[in-house]
Amino acid sequence: MRIRSSLFQSLAAVGACAMGCAALAAPPTQCPALADLPALHCVSNAQGWFYAGTPDAAADLAADASSVAMEFSRYFGRPAPRGAVIAAGTAQTISASTTDALKAAGATWQLPWLDAAERRDLQRSALHKQLRARLPDASDADIRARIDAAIPAQPATTQDATDRSAVRHEIGHMALMRAFWPAPSAQAAAAGHYGGPGPDWLDELAAVLMESDTMADSRRALLGRPDAADHLRPLDVFFAQSHPMAAQLPALQAQATSDAGAGGRVRVLSGEAAQRLAGDARWFYAQARGVADFLLASSDDPAVFGSIAAFLADGGDMDGWLAAHGNRYGLPTTVAALGAAWTQWLAARGAQPATDAPQVR
Repeated sequence: MRIRSSLFQSLAAVGACAMGCAALAAPPTQCPALADLPALHCVSNAQGWFYAGTPDAAADLAADASSVAMEFSRYFGRPAPRGAVIAAGTAQTISASTTDALKAAGATWQLPWLDAAERRDLQRSALHKQLRARLPDASDADIRARIDAAIPAQPATTQDATDRSAVRHEIGHMALMRAFWPAPSAQAAAAGHYGGPGPDWLDELAAVLMESDTMADSRRALLGRPDAADHLRPLDVFFAQSHPMAAQLPALQAQATSDAGAGGRVRVLSGEAAQRLAGDARWFYAQARGVADFLLASSDDPAVFGSIAAFLADGGDMDGWLAAHGNRYGLPTTVAALGAAWTQWLAARGAQPATDAPQVR
């Protein structure tokens, strides 16, 4: 294994987090050797261990984790737990021995990863199989044209920026779970849950807070669309609803396509059903971004989300948190009052949540 420790990145991240990330100041340890993945390069820093096919790709993953650590400390008031990202590609399995080695080194979470080009190749391959089965008499040129229309090419720089924002999003999920629900019993209780042990809205809010400015702006733009009112939920519904993908995910996993099959490999969902589901989910993500912006604009402390997460992790709910802590953060003391303020905030931006929309399950 080709290993490169990045002390500079570790120190930079700790310096940027000086006010709230003292726990991240522990010196990085050498990357654990992964016997099953000897060709991967690795960068270690204060946030964990990051494996990829090239030194630059591993350094990018480490830098993205450092960005997440800074943002997570700002918004949640706690250091982001250390973890590992393993960009092993579609041909590799992340084995139990790899998982055990990273756990022993101190990784509290592990994220298998495919870069944007690999995911796009898998999507194109899956769509090719579906189209060929549906249109057996179509020419190869026709099939390629249909695939190109469904999955248009992007400039390499755009693909890279989107991919890096996506990995930050996923690390945000991991950071929230391990920082506020670290107990194994909490993780076990989350089995069958779409995300982690916490409410889905908070899980996605933590993730979108870690994204790039470009991605955040795209979600905000969605909130400003004329049809946004048809998709946004009143806050009492939003705080209680499941992720739109939760109910359908088991069925869709049967259609999941991966050249590597099951096990510790990355899976890619494809097909029309998955596309419809992604359409539903993007409004959930957009509302999570909007609620984050609303709470940041309305409260007196950017770390308000840490207080909410701690209260919910102890078994409370948003009504209880607002009653106990709303005044401290400059917020109303009931979900009903907060919801009214949210509606007014949206109206000032040209969008309002539907008042009679069914809960999404």
